[in-house]
Amino acid sequence: MSPVIEEEVTLEIDGIQIVAFANECLFGLIVGEVYQIELDVTILDEFIIKQVDLDEYKIHQENNSFAYSLQGKLDIDEGALEVGGITFEIDSEFLMEYGYLHEQYVQIRVDRFTVDFLNN
Repeated sequence: MSPVIEEEVTLEIDGIQIVAFANECLFGLIVGEVYQIELDVTILDEFIIKQVDLDEYKIHQENNSFAYSLQGKLDIDEGALEVGGITFEIDSEFLMEYGYLHEQYVQIRVDRFTVDFLNN
């Protein structure tokens, strides 16, 4: 949790640290505890996607901001990007023009992750 931005939280998922924007949480969070969450990607402006040559999974934070570039395997049918052990749902409206990238490795820019903490 950030002392500057109240909604900022740092999550660790499968050994990867992700800075996310937390929606309202109805219970107190304890640093170091394990919680069930729902993690969504938020694309606010332009949808940026490109095919990559390397069959690699990456989650890269851009300049200590909420923005990230995600690299993984795209499943157009499911509207999902598989990044290692994490599957991110991508809104189908963004993917309509990119059917040719089905089952390909791509990089997608997201403006932030939004997290909801579920009751344990």
